[in-house]
Amino acid sequence: MSRLSEIRIAGFPLPLYLGILAVLYACMVIGCVPDGIVGGLLLLMVIGAGLDTLGKTIPVVRTYLGGSVACILGGAVLSSAGLIPQGALETADRFVNDQGFLIFYIAALICGSLFNIDRDLLLRATARILPTAIMALAAGGLTVGLLGMCMGHSFLEGILYIFVPMTSGGMTAGAVPLSSMYSQVLGQDAGEILTRIAPATVLGNVIAIVLAALANNFGRKHPRLTGNGQLINDGKPVEKRPPAKLSFANLATGLIISLAFYQVGELFHTFCGVVPTYAWMIILVVAVKSLRILSEEMENAARAWGEFAIYSWTAASLTGIGITLIDLDTIMTRMTPLYFLTVAAGVAAITLTAGFAGARLMGFYPLESAIAAGMCTTNMGGSGNVATLSSAERMELLPFAQIVTRSCGALMLTLGGILIRLLA
Repeated sequence: MSRLSEIRIAGFPLPLYLGILAVLYACMVIGCVPDGIVGGLLLLMVIGAGLDTLGKTIPVVRTYLGGSVACILGGAVLSSAGLIPQGALETADRFVNDQGFLIFYIAALICGSLFNIDRDLLLRATARILPTAIMALAAGGLTVGLLGMCMGHSFLEGILYIFVPMTSGGMTAGAVPLSSMYSQVLGQDAGEILTRIAPATVLGNVIAIVLAALANNFGRKHPRLTGNGQLINDGKPVEKRPPAKLSFANLATGLIISLAFYQVGELFHTFCGVVPTYAWMIILVVAVKSLRILSEEMENAARAWGEFAIYSWTAASLTGIGITLIDLDTIMTRMTPLYFLTVAAGVAAITLTAGFAGARLMGFYPLESAIAAGMCTTNMGGSGNVATLSSAERMELLPFAQIVTRSCGALMLTLGGILIRLLA
């Protein structure tokens, strides 16, 4: 009992937290949870804090997975099992996906992490990470194609219906347009095709999230293989940035900086829609940092806001991803042991190749390369990157993960559009 009294969740003693959770759940059942930021943020922060604490407390989960995976999978289980009333579920879905909570959070992380990286290190790493990811994808495609043949498909069908969907960058930017392209060529219903390919998209990201947690645990046992969030290991000096100085004033400034960069990225995307908004945002921040346009004070403000966002809303955002974006029912529709093995082996082949090629050819730390250039090729966009990197406890890699996910996703869509014509 004394240990229970020492537990704090979101800063609250356990009895007080449970009281808040009980009131929230009563409001969810009655249907009086406010829509928008008030209800959405309260719901995700309270539930997320509880799941995060469970993940960090339960022995086996704490050792191998951690709080991040508990938030994602716990949120998905709560949603799939019907434990969150439909009205509250819709409130969370609108808040996360329609009202911009994930955009708000990811914009803070991108600016904070980019301004926290040494300028020369950033330029060196960016030029090397895409070749590493492409080599990893080649290994993953070969693995999935061969295992697809064991499932009774042709090599090409394994590539088109499993490998390309799981590496296309998510649902909205990947599987949905992919199903439309397949439909136009094959003359089949796009909805039926989406049902067939969506499980690979979702399952690939879930496996990457779990694998990232295991990789983090592996890194603790083998510290020589990891840079603890630093990607480059080429022997060149790296500037050590002091911790960001926190104040109310620079948090407000950092907030505006992150949203302003996202807004300018959206502006560029309006005129050049081929490049996604987040990609434009990264390009702009890299350019501003490379040219030293912002003062050290402004960069510090962006870093401080990014750190504040990580501390305040990581559990909430991961829980939101689990509740609204990880569909366990979709995964289970096509789940067989061999299907699971095929997707898992594909993610593993991509991960191991990225770690090996990054370390041997590009001067990366093996673990960071495996995560950023490997696992992040199978993520469902920005939300998937946040989930995987949070699970790996390496949020510093988010800019590189975004580059990999968006660039490789576009490459896979192009490849899928070309190869599907061979089946017509």
